[in-house]
Amino acid sequence: MLRRLGLSSIILLTVLGLASCSVVQSVLPSRTSAQPEPYVTYVVQSGDTASQIALRYHITIEQLIALNAEHYPTLARDPSSLKPGWRLRVPSLWSSEAARAPTSAEPQADLNAASKLVIEEINNARAQRGLPLLKSDLALTRIANDRSTDMIARNYFSHYDPGTGQEPLLRYLQAAKFAYRYAGENIAEIKNDAGWVPAWLTIAARYTTSDLASEFVKGWLNSPEHRANIYGANYRRTGVALAVSGDGRRIVATQTFAD
Repeated sequence: MLRRLGLSSIILLTVLGLASCSVVQSVLPSRTSAQPEPYVTYVVQSGDTASQIALRYHITIEQLIALNAEHYPTLARDPSSLKPGWRLRVPSLWSSEAARAPTSAEPQADLNAASKLVIEEINNARAQRGLPLLKSDLALTRIANDRSTDMIARNYFSHYDPGTGQEPLLRYLQAAKFAYRYAGENIAEIKNDAGWVPAWLTIAARYTTSDLASEFVKGWLNSPEHRANIYGANYRRTGVALAVSGDGRRIVATQTFAD
């Protein structure tokens, strides 16, 4: 049974404060006759999961489903229905890597370091309550990364998929064949959404890595619903991942929990 405790947390920041400048911008170079096709066929092998395949080709499970919904509609209903021999349409490794490559003109934000700091601060809060510390789990981290990346890519912010109305967390847990009794999710975003904020001002330009992590944790702890997840006595494992928009003006954080 999926236990949902957290609701959406929106942090709207319009105060100008400069810190170290760091932003990720991804570009896809124009194709030439010498470049390969952007999509290839992957034949599902025994033991494959939708989560593993999506991770291998640097896409989210929702994107994998969208590419193959016409030929495999059951995949959209239940990602764990994946069967050996299915021929899935996936991005070529060339196009996947090209889409992820940052321009040399902009440094990368250290989102991985910020994610680790989020877990540290969450565990500090739990320790003060005498609760066991959460262990970082690779599968939950991948799910958190899929969620944050998808919300950035499709420009939405919700515990529910805007296209299907379903809960992505539940779908990802099913796709990864993740065993659990209790599971939950906290999400938050920081964005420069005020019209008067200069277009060049990024979120990463206003926060150090440590400050960025603290903003997310502080926002969750100040929300009763999110705080209930953080102090959930049934939770033992967690995963945290951040994603940034191409213009650097929006960063989304997801924390997943499970027993």
